[in-house]
Amino acid sequence: MLRFLHTSDLHLGKVFHNYSLLEDQRFMLNQLAELLGAYHALVISGDIFDRSIPSSGAAELFSSFLGGIKSRYPELVILIIPGNHDAPLRLAYGRELFEKLGIHIACDIAEAIDSPVMIRAGGICCACFLLPFLFQGSLLSEDGVLLKTQQELAARASEKLQAARQKAFAGGADAAILLLHLFCRSGKKSESERTFLSQAEEVDIRLFSAFDYVALGHLHRAQQPSPNAWYSGSPLSYSFDEAEDKKCFLSVEIDASVRVSPVPVVPLRPLKKLSGSFSFFLKGRDSVLDKAASAYLEITLEGKELTENAKPLLQHRFPYLLLVKQDEAREAMIDENLRIGTGLRASVQNSGGENETLTADFSSFLGEIYAESAGVNAEIAAKTNDFRTILDKLPGEEE
Repeated sequence: MLRFLHTSDLHLGKVFHNYSLLEDQRFMLNQLAELLGAYHALVISGDIFDRSIPSSGAAELFSSFLGGIKSRYPELVILIIPGNHDAPLRLAYGRELFEKLGIHIACDIAEAIDSPVMIRAGGICCACFLLPFLFQGSLLSEDGVLLKTQQELAARASEKLQAARQKAFAGGADAAILLLHLFCRSGKKSESERTFLSQAEEVDIRLFSAFDYVALGHLHRAQQPSPNAWYSGSPLSYSFDEAEDKKCFLSVEIDASVRVSPVPVVPLRPLKKLSGSFSFFLKGRDSVLDKAASAYLEITLEGKELTENAKPLLQHRFPYLLLVKQDEAREAMIDENLRIGTGLRASVQNSGGENETLTADFSSFLGEIYAESAGVNAEIAAKTNDFRTILDKLPGEEE
């Protein structure tokens, strides 16, 4: 039986609401390292880094992680593909040396298709195809035309992979897995993914139904979009709409069948969303509030009265408070401003001046301000015209 752990979307170096998550990511990678002694391989399906040019801290973190696990588990095979956040050549720097150590980082699509990584472990010979993220123009059609959409690129890759997979089985492979980083049609996304626009960038995962296991990356929620394909999801929550998600690595066992089970990830600091009054968060006594003090927090303040400087005031109690929302108060303020504007327009119109009375007062006011300045008549006229334009745009009373 072949056993491997599947993860993706590490996004090392990510900054979340201006807060660096490197400490959290180091904590998560330490958990991953502790698990790997029971597995033959580690699969990482893209978006290793959050930026194509990673920060020095992110690069150091990944380098020390790889060095640490290869030192502890020298026989472990590591399979990595770049995602849309990664620069393939930069990620795969030194890959010729890494391959000798059992660390395989894909960057060339043709090589990934023609030369799968063969893992022989647990009585199984598995052909592993590492397909990098399919950027526009990375594949040609049969007629030599550059392909642009993700669906076109995936369909072309699927054609080439079919022949390569058959060749691997003819050479003695018992199973075949595929690493992909793409947006499956019907996949459930979250706020933290920078997904593409339009349905043309969604891919029909049935193109890859011949593989025993498709290790997917890109979507941050763990899910199974087809019988043979799984997203591990990101191992940490990277948006507040993922606050209730149960993050995991995927443990995969392959012999005569494929069995997949989640391995929970315990975050250094969880994400929480809470709502209530400002006084409740400032002075309230509650076990939920006590737990929230150590969490990355989004607070929604209830009530129609806007609280100024709410975030710094509450951070004394909640040091990891990242976001304060006061939507109800802001909507009430907008409604009040519209009401005042409507009343102002009505009062001016009722004076018989159709905005001219108030405009004249404004012009007189400017004249007093600039009384001792020379050559300002044109500026006063321009500001007065702007003022009249604003008045004309104010909503009137409904009939």
